[in-house]
Formats: sequence, structure tokens, C-alpha cells
Amino acid sequence: MTTDVILLQQVKGLGAEGDKVTVANGYARNFLLPQRLAMPATRANVRQLEELKKRRTEREAAELASVREIADKLTKLTLSIPVATGPGGKLFGAVTTHHIAEVLVKEGFAIDHHKLELKHPIHALGTFDVDVKLHPEVTASLKFSIVSKTAPGTEETQAAEAAAKAPRGKKARVEPPAKVAESPEQKPAAKKGGKSQAGGKKKS
Repeated sequence: MTTDVILLQQVKGLGAEGDKVTVANGYARNFLLPQRLAMPATRANVRQLEELKKRRTEREAAELASVREIADKLTKLTLSIPVATGPGGKLFGAVTTHHIAEVLVKEGFAIDHHKLELKHPIHALGTFDVDVKLHPEVTASLKFSIVSKTAPGTEETQAAEAAAKAPRGKKARVEPPAKVAESPEQKPAAKKGGKSQAGGKKKS
């Protein structure tokens, strides 16, 4: 058997606040009514239905206004996402929606990464755009820049630049330390005629 109830709040798979729905008697008696998720659709309660719908409309309008305000702020924002890079600015790994969401949290925007509509992970430095689905009626366009963690002029940057300029397959040339001039006493005795004198005079 079934009964009609009026939902007092949204119930997944059933309806939203103020909806009049028909459910099984046991479901209403054992779950919806004890949990204060619904009330019986009596004549008196039905008269309250219009008030519930009015509250629902006002709440949804407030939520939509809040979401639009967030969308406006995101559109004016440019995120900077620092990443580790190798020679030539090549990224170690890729930037995903998880990385963008983490940086957004630091900027004060708690947005689930699933709302970021990034078609594929990014493997290069530069400036990009991503759509943020904040609401069925509101989508914001967010601009973000992927930059290298290595600051210009540091030893790490100089080493990376030297490695990038060196011929492929060869190591960068390292200059040997300057030789110290030897004194005459340190020089070995010069050989005459290319042979040692221990062998005597050369036969004619």
C-alpha cells in the first residue's frame, strides 16, 4: 500500500522540499516521518505546501545569487600554479584539476575538482583557461598560469641552462685548475740524443 507525503527537505531520488510524493507506507512510517524528512499529506499540511514552496524559491534564489558572485570573482582571478621543471622548462609530471583545486583553496575558494572542466592534463608552462561548473545555470571561466618553481638567476636555473646548452650526449666542459710553474730544481735532467748516457758513446 502507498501513502502521500510532503517532503520537508530534499531526499535523493525522491524529490525536493515542498514536493508532494507517493511512497510505500512502510517507507514513510519507518524512515521519512521519524527522520522528519516528510509529513503526511493531510488537508492541513497541504495548506502549508505553498509556504514550503515559497521558502524553497527564496533559498534557491539566494544560492544562485551567491554562486554568481563567486563566478564573477573567479572570472577576474588569475591563478599562479608553481611546478617543478627541468632543462628547457619541461614539467616533471602534469597539472590536473586536483592541482588547480588545491591552489583555489589557498585563494579562499573551496571548489570540488570535479567542477573543473579540464579536457586533459597540461604538460607545459603558460597561461590557460578552464570552465568551472558552479551551478546548473552558472559556469565561470578561470584563467591560470603554470610557472616554474625555479627562480631566474639561482644556481639551479644556471645549472639547468648550462645543461640545456651543452651538446646532446656530451657533458658540459669543466676547466681544469691552472698548473703551477715548476722551478728548475724540480725539472728532470734532459736526455741527449734521445738516449741515456749510461750506454756510452755511440759507435761510428
